[in-house]
Amino acid sequence: MRQSLWIWGLLLIFGLPILTLVLGEVRNYLHRRENPLEEFVSIFQKFVLPPWVLLLVFEQLLDLTELGIALQILKTILWLVVGYAALCLIKVLFVTEEKQYPWQVILPNIFFQVVRVGLVLGIGAYILSEIWRFDLTQVASALGVGSLVIALALQDTLSNLVSGFLLLLENPFQKGDWLKVKDTEGKVIEMNWRAVRLQTVEGNVVIIPNGALGKETLLNYNLPTPARGIWLEIGFSYDDPPNKVKKILRQVMMEVKGVDLDKGYKIVSTGSYDDFSITYRVMFMAANYIAGFKARNDFRTRLYYVAKRNNLTIPYPIEYVYNYNKSFDFEEHTEDSSQQMVQYLRSLPYFSGIESEILEKLALDGEVEYYGIDEQVLQQGEFVRGLYIIKRGSATLTFKDDRGRQNTVATVSRGDFFGESVFMSGKPSAVSITATDDLQVVRLDPDAIANLLAERPVFAKQIDELIDERRKTLRRLRGEDQLGADNAASNGNRNGSSILEQFRG
Repeated sequence: MRQSLWIWGLLLIFGLPILTLVLGEVRNYLHRRENPLEEFVSIFQKFVLPPWVLLLVFEQLLDLTELGIALQILKTILWLVVGYAALCLIKVLFVTEEKQYPWQVILPNIFFQVVRVGLVLGIGAYILSEIWRFDLTQVASALGVGSLVIALALQDTLSNLVSGFLLLLENPFQKGDWLKVKDTEGKVIEMNWRAVRLQTVEGNVVIIPNGALGKETLLNYNLPTPARGIWLEIGFSYDDPPNKVKKILRQVMMEVKGVDLDKGYKIVSTGSYDDFSITYRVMFMAANYIAGFKARNDFRTRLYYVAKRNNLTIPYPIEYVYNYNKSFDFEEHTEDSSQQMVQYLRSLPYFSGIESEILEKLALDGEVEYYGIDEQVLQQGEFVRGLYIIKRGSATLTFKDDRGRQNTVATVSRGDFFGESVFMSGKPSAVSITATDDLQVVRLDPDAIANLLAERPVFAKQIDELIDERRKTLRRLRGEDQLGADNAASNGNRNGSSILEQFRG
């Protein structure tokens, strides 16, 4: 007995200061690193260690086991602070959201709450049975009499609790997944013992009890992968050839943003023959649930402009009443449209000195094209199909250097033109042109505009002067200092220094 007393005395005299010193250093180290374990170490040092040491002194050194209620109170205080420290440690070790440290464990909120409740109940049962000598078996028997009444009163709550456990064990979804439950679609933002909370696209929060959720059919848009299939139905006129329509639909599908073409199916099919149109079905994979909305919108927006450029008709149900008018002349109506284009060309400074007959010839051979925002009119290295004159909207000319960086050469708007490389036989465009607004352009026939340049040197000189700034910018971006280097005016010509020189002689 005396040897044991000496051992406990040495432990308390030398071990306690060393332990206190070590805990202090550990606490300072964790504080400097902003580690969440600092709170647990601090609680253990300040609240757990003092009553534990005091209990050892009373029981092991002074052998005061007969203190009775005072010793029971001291033990109760010790176990209460131990429980508090354990709760703090659980809060750090287990997280319900993204973990900040590799040693942390992600635990569903319902399991997290069960661990905390289990710890509190376990410590409470130990204090009552071992310290205060309560017979818990009699308490359990008394509770058993009323357990049936309690179960009936809380059957919905218990149903939600059990369903929550079953859902977590089966793990059909996780936090952050997009679900569809009946007519509700939303992202899982919280799972607890009673319900699951979904946040809809509109920002509203829908609370679905676990009991009701366990009885419904769930559609998880994140399984097996976040990629989501998008089905679209579009009607085109019976006058539009199906093969041409499907080719245009594939082209638009390849250009849509947010499409994951490496996953799933890519379908463009002739769906059905309806009363006023042929319905085509398009299916592609979006990168995720939200990208699906953007891809659907982008596809329909781009399709409008592409269909308009390719003279495709998207009909709608409407009744027409035709009145025969002898005074209407189709050729005269076409002539009026051409005159409008002639008037627009004549309003441009570089066409002001051109005869009306030549402008009319340009207008008859020209076409009006439409492009939407972010659509690419021309791509660097692509051969140009004519001279483009902007009638409405704006576009940006960009140059991709050897490092793959996109550099802005110029911004063009109403009255400006691009596509000058059409003058240089066999030379592709040196820049890319992208619409920055809804764009309407007049595309003039390359042969007609080339003849005009050859016959009108003054006109060629005006064109050359207008694009001189682009030539300088492109030469600077390429890092070329020679006067005769590539220029934006030729859009790829490496031999001539101006358009005018290409048509001399």
